[in-house]
Amino acid sequence: PQGRRGSAAVGGPPELRRLATGFNRMARTVTAALEQQRRLVADTSHQMRNPMAALRLRVDALHTHLRPTGERTYAGVNAELDRLENLLDDILALAAAEHRAGELTVTDDPDARCDAAGTVLTQHRLWEPVARRAGVRLTADADRAAGPVPAACTDRELAQVTDILLDNAIKYAGDGTHVRLRCAAEGPYAVVTVTDDGPGLRAEELDRATTRFWRSSRQAGTSGTGLGLAIAEQLLAGRDGRLELAPAHPHGLRARAVVPRAGAEGDT
Repeated sequence: PQGRRGSAAVGGPPELRRLATGFNRMARTVTAALEQQRRLVADTSHQMRNPMAALRLRVDALHTHLRPTGERTYAGVNAELDRLENLLDDILALAAAEHRAGELTVTDDPDARCDAAGTVLTQHRLWEPVARRAGVRLTADADRAAGPVPAACTDRELAQVTDILLDNAIKYAGDGTHVRLRCAAEGPYAVVTVTDDGPGLRAEELDRATTRFWRSSRQAGTSGTGLGLAIAEQLLAGRDGRLELAPAHPHGLRARAVVPRAGAEGDT
């Protein structure tokens, strides 16, 4: 077989040809299974959106007929509909991330490349007004004068991971906190770090933070589906990267998105 993940070229001695043929068949089977799984989730999500949209229209139509005592119930129904719609979006995003990660285990994407430093600065500009409205100070440390930080992933993937980490930090750190966004090259890796000085997570919570649908009991009153970090982890895993969560000092959370640097020696 040729290439780290690519489909094997059929050639050489009979034993190698049989091995290559078997590997190609396995790669096609795995890719087809992943695509079927992704399509099932996408189709299910689409089919659920139609009755949900119809339900929202009916609920809105009832609003004008409600007595004042029914306003609280009406607001609660709308909040639950919002939660279900967000859940569908996140399930679809997770399915897409898992499909992409699985696909990349059997196929190569050697052209995937972006400037992590540029992506970080772009996302900082987008999220700074959001943070300000939430009472959070968001700063970025990505010195473009030091040159780009080439990462072996797409700009869209890294932006999505950064969005997830910033959204979590701003949402859960709380009013009056400081969130720091940093990008740097560390050996053969490009690392995007989001650090906040909020309450953080306990040691046992850190171990469960990337589990699907898990949320800390202290976050019960905050919107969210518990899928964001799982999505980020899958996006990074697809590029031979990883998500690292650790306590920040003296308090808070530090989340690091680590991906191989494009063209770096020792890149795997």
